[in-house]
Amino acid sequence: MAPAGPAAQQREVLSTLAFCTVCLALIVALAVLPARTWWSQRQALTAASERKAELLYERAQLEAELEVLETDAEIERLARANYDLVFPGEESFRILPR
Repeated sequence: MAPAGPAAQQREVLSTLAFCTVCLALIVALAVLPARTWWSQRQALTAASERKAELLYERAQLEAELEVLETDAEIERLARANYDLVFPGEESFRILPR
């Protein structure tokens, strides 16, 4: 076989370079796409955890309010204040401003 000329050597170098470029691009694509997906899932998980904490806090507040609202004293207070209800035998008066 005859020694390869400069044009053949140049083609071989270019084809090797092209092959290496394609391999590098494939490796980058295989590394970047899962990393991007992982990052977006991590952000979604963080947001969901924060929302869960907010909802648990709100639920605790509502349960505490419910405990207060279920007492007889609070029911009586709200009935008198909001609906002008009184016990039998009591009279309700309203003082009007001047």
